[in-house]
Amino acid sequence: MRKRIRSAAALLFAAAFSLAAFAGCDTQPQTTLPPDDGGEPVEGLPLTPEYGVADQRYLYGLCYLLEEREYTGSPFTAEDIAVEVQLMQNLGVKTVRHWIHCTRYMLDKDTIDEEACENMHAMLAACEEAGIVNIGMNHHNFNNGLSTVGKLRRNMVPGSDYILWLEDYYTTWYNLVLEFPEVQYWEIDNELNNPDFMFDATTNGRFTSEEMAAIATDMLWYASRGIHDANPDAVAVMGGLTERFGLGNSDTENGDPSMQWFLQAIYDNIVSGEYGRFYATQGEEQSSLDPDDYFQVVNWHPYVWDLTALDEDSFVEKNNAIYAVVLENEGKNKKVFLSEIGFSDFGRGQTVAAQSVTNLYHAVSTRMPYVETVNLFKMYDVARDSWGGAGEQDNGYARYGLFYDPDPSRVYYRLDEENPTQTTDELCVPAAPKLTAYAFQTAAGGSGSLTLLSEQQ
Repeated sequence: MRKRIRSAAALLFAAAFSLAAFAGCDTQPQTTLPPDDGGEPVEGLPLTPEYGVADQRYLYGLCYLLEEREYTGSPFTAEDIAVEVQLMQNLGVKTVRHWIHCTRYMLDKDTIDEEACENMHAMLAACEEAGIVNIGMNHHNFNNGLSTVGKLRRNMVPGSDYILWLEDYYTTWYNLVLEFPEVQYWEIDNELNNPDFMFDATTNGRFTSEEMAAIATDMLWYASRGIHDANPDAVAVMGGLTERFGLGNSDTENGDPSMQWFLQAIYDNIVSGEYGRFYATQGEEQSSLDPDDYFQVVNWHPYVWDLTALDEDSFVEKNNAIYAVVLENEGKNKKVFLSEIGFSDFGRGQTVAAQSVTNLYHAVSTRMPYVETVNLFKMYDVARDSWGGAGEQDNGYARYGLFYDPDPSRVYYRLDEENPTQTTDELCVPAAPKLTAYAFQTAAGGSGSLTLLSEQQ
């Protein structure tokens, strides 16, 4: 994942952008890409999904949420970080997607919360030392007391709250990135086409699909500028798109746009010349028409809600259709992250979930060479009712983890493998590996104990 330097034209702040290196490819389709040599993309590389510029040495990724380990009353200590990173190494993890929300690590857009940052710096440093690449994601913003997940409605009148909010958004990203130079890739927000994350912070109401795409285009450019002005060596990653009804299912007319539609809308916005500048100080003649100035890595979350093992053929076909939008609009191959995808035990059972993990990485490694990393959601179950991703349908607990919840005070029960919507009377062993952990380790070529934490309980 070395990077190459390119210049950015017509920007208010002259700063060098650092882009992820594109690996050269042969002229025939291949499933194993050559090592990244830090060079330029090969001219004339066929624009089909059978070719790619990703370095799949970094394919095996994980989602890890430090903040879930630091809640009030948690038994987690800084010493556990070393054990957890060793556990990641044993799994074969090559990249980690960290939740690094500005509202957790900053007091406001200008002020870092140094005490809150201590453990995150320790975790990032430990990952670096272990040869694991850090991806940071922030889907919060400072909204003057409004929802920190919601966004302001687009208003292009000079001096509007929306334009002021974008300026604050730039400043927030600048200071967040400046604080964490250990992070190589920064994901700009999360699921930009999902109304769960892209909603009106003032009214909590929904945006239309067109409004979501317009706001997202602005966010990508302002955040990308903040990222690169703070750290020219960092890489800007599009906030992962998704289809919350499952891959291939959407309702664009009612504000649940498909990934293809949303990607095309962003590209249309970019080429229009109406975006890509500091609105308060720049005119349209200074607008950037270069998608690289908005995101240098494309990213989506292709969740599949089927309760059977992942269908590789269907998965590849649907993802290729999304990537085709990138090829058509960019005129070049561009690397892709799948920064979040997972398989809950609930409804599937561990056996099906583990087979889905195996099928997922096999499909990507053999037939999707444009994908560089797949960050599996996630390291641990979250066995508490207050977690936003769990509800009655999951018996109140989020069961996406490769490991059971490591907190011994969070008491919950194993699912019945034959009827995985029901629990048994057998307690889960805190931090014990599940079948998905072993499936990941096998796919990634990892080795070593996966019971490092559970043995400490």
